[in-house]
Amino acid sequence: MFNSRLRVFKLVWILANIALLVSATFSVDKLEEFEEYQKFTNESLLWAPYRSNCYFGMRPRYVSESPLIMGVMWFNSLSQDGLHSLRHFATPQDKLQKYGWEVYDPRIGGKEIFIDGKNNLNLTVYFVKSRNGENWSVRVHGEPLDPEKPSTASIVLYFSQNGGELDGKSSLAMINQDGPNDLKFFGYSKELGEYDLTVKDNFGHYFNNPAYDTMEVAPGSDCSKTSHISLQIPDGEVWKARDVFQSLVSDSIRDILEKEETKQRPADLIPSVLTIRNLYDFNPGSFHYVQKTFDLTKQEGFEFDITYNKLETSQSISTKEQVTELIAWSLNEINARFDRHFSFEEGPDSIESVDVKRRFALETLSNLLGGIGYFYGKQLIDRETEFDESQFDEIKLLNAKEEGPFELFTSVPSRGFFPRGFYWDEGFHLLQIMEYDFDLAFEILASWFEMIEDDSGWIAREIILGNEARSKVPEEFQVQNPNIANPPTLLLAFSEMLSKAIENIGDLGSDSNEQVTFNGKTSNFMTNNLEANSDLLTEYAKKIYPKLMKHYNWFKDSQAGLIDEYAEICEDEGIWDKIHKNEVYRWVGRTFTHCLPSGMDDYPRAQPPDVAELNVDALAWVGVMTRSMKQIAHVLKLTEDEEKYAEIEQNVVENLDLLHWSEKDNCYCDISIDPEDEDVKEFVCHEGYISLLPFALKLIPRDSPKLEKVVALMSDPEKIFSEYGLLSLSRQDEYFGKGENYWRGPIWMNINYLCLDAMRYYYPEVTFDGAGEAGKAGNAKKLYQTLKTNLSNNIYKVWKEQGYCYENYSPIDGHGTGAEHFTGWTALVVNILGRF
Repeated sequence: MFNSRLRVFKLVWILANIALLVSATFSVDKLEEFEEYQKFTNESLLWAPYRSNCYFGMRPRYVSESPLIMGVMWFNSLSQDGLHSLRHFATPQDKLQKYGWEVYDPRIGGKEIFIDGKNNLNLTVYFVKSRNGENWSVRVHGEPLDPEKPSTASIVLYFSQNGGELDGKSSLAMINQDGPNDLKFFGYSKELGEYDLTVKDNFGHYFNNPAYDTMEVAPGSDCSKTSHISLQIPDGEVWKARDVFQSLVSDSIRDILEKEETKQRPADLIPSVLTIRNLYDFNPGSFHYVQKTFDLTKQEGFEFDITYNKLETSQSISTKEQVTELIAWSLNEINARFDRHFSFEEGPDSIESVDVKRRFALETLSNLLGGIGYFYGKQLIDRETEFDESQFDEIKLLNAKEEGPFELFTSVPSRGFFPRGFYWDEGFHLLQIMEYDFDLAFEILASWFEMIEDDSGWIAREIILGNEARSKVPEEFQVQNPNIANPPTLLLAFSEMLSKAIENIGDLGSDSNEQVTFNGKTSNFMTNNLEANSDLLTEYAKKIYPKLMKHYNWFKDSQAGLIDEYAEICEDEGIWDKIHKNEVYRWVGRTFTHCLPSGMDDYPRAQPPDVAELNVDALAWVGVMTRSMKQIAHVLKLTEDEEKYAEIEQNVVENLDLLHWSEKDNCYCDISIDPEDEDVKEFVCHEGYISLLPFALKLIPRDSPKLEKVVALMSDPEKIFSEYGLLSLSRQDEYFGKGENYWRGPIWMNINYLCLDAMRYYYPEVTFDGAGEAGKAGNAKKLYQTLKTNLSNNIYKVWKEQGYCYENYSPIDGHGTGAEHFTGWTALVVNILGRF
């Protein structure tokens, strides 16, 4: 089961255990605890709905050669065009009123809901696991939205045991049909072993008209009972299950109509016509469709369970009563864990009641966790196209080649819009996830760090592995190039994780620990074990440090700016000798209209672009990387490295002021050479997120007079302050709301969150209750409390009215804009509500 990534992780454990054995301060009991932790991590995170792009799709984590793949689809087969409304991949085009997790934890399970007006269906899917994580069950429960409306819920399941055959036979075969509707399968996987898979009804009325002798319209086309076919589909094409199903049913419809052209079929038989059958007499294979068609004029609806059990297991799930019990335990356990990590209080401007605020936060966090997926496949990389420093037209990456396969365990920004790994987003995701499950955040971070290339140190800004992931990506974004960077938020997150672990060294009984049930017994190791026991984290940092150094150096080298063009200008200003010439940066790959590498795609930059342009945010992110590397070196007691990074960090801080601070504009700005006079340095000032980043990333010295000016900018209602959050671009900027209008005014959670966190850092008193003080601290406190309230209230209000969190929010009226169901970094609202 354990491939290269898990072998690396096991090696880290061995190193940690050796360190423990040779240290007199650790006992055998401690070693056993670490071993138990490793087992818990592997088994508790093995199974989950890790196919982020599906409404509901299962696969195991780090099982790449022979995974069991499962998916759920549905449509209204009483409608002649119902086949076109077959739901499979999460997509806004389906226009569901709502979908997503109400309660979810990948270690435990959860509850996902789908409100589908077009298909008249209120569908609930429960996912639960045995306490040891080996076995699982999925309960599908559906009810009509309007029982007066004639309709059906035709539920289509598919299963595929990838990885070849067993002794010349299918590796997943139906072995028993217990009655017309309950099925049992036997499966075998090289990595998972032998297992049973069952599909059993709990209740429900299959669509049937008793006026007819039979609902069968052709051999095998009978909607009044469960339909099943088996065939062979190549492993790499399993993700096309929806297309294959539609094609097979369409062929069946044509066959029926051709054979009985003159016979008028009543509408009641349409569900049978839209039932899959083995028209082509396929030989049995390891891919299976199971279709159940329920009558939605019955108010009580329907329910059935899909259950997976290893053949040799101590905790099988064999009855519907056990599934019901596991559902109740899972939901209660997740709620209890959530309450241990987040607390909510009433306030004068709080959003409704504490209970409503908590429900909103739990659902938002659940959907961030519900977007965690395991991706495996090849990546498209263009290593041939070279970047001309003086060319700013869009560069076409036309020399792509597939490389890999690779694997990635990651959360995604939005299941419907962006079901893939984003380097820029992931660090923000981890800032939220680590507050709930520190060890889960570490697992994700470690998987990303494994993607750092050993030779170059490069990591792609988007990780798009395999055809299934690629199918959801516009063609122009599919290919990655080693010249293009992104803000290094992963090191920001790792630095935060190390800080938390360092704070808890020796505090094995801290409140961050929680007891869990594992293999039938209560254990004191927990989902925040690494936070309280830093030994493994330190060993991991030691092993990954050389890779992180290469990544750090790649970023600095690939994004290095040109300073010599400013020599005479800076000489005249009297600052040339003070500037740290090696610490100037710009984003490679920007065009006249976009700077995709910066993460803030259309944020205004110098016009026209110039090869000598220097970007303040690129320098700020180098500062963050350097600070993180300094902290890792400190943890590893690498004194010389720590001193080197400390010096570079100080140089970055000084360059921010020397080069990028505009006294005239009272903010940080990009700089460029004046296109009309090459002897003039031009400040490219656009007040907004770019000018806030040195503050947001805590790179301004605590005693700097510039802090007050940054707070004044954030507080200015004529510029970027609003009753919905901080605007990405000042209202007074000439580009506000213009063009694509992506980062030209809309409100984004990630930067708002960093600004709130920075205020807590610079002005610790902002979190204290009591009347606001006068002066600088008072101004910051008022801004902090007002911004926190405005931001969280608006995100909640939109969630309540529109059903989702959004990618960004309108600076005009606060409504949700951009991608819907965006519980990537927008989920940071949970930290703001429950921990700030």
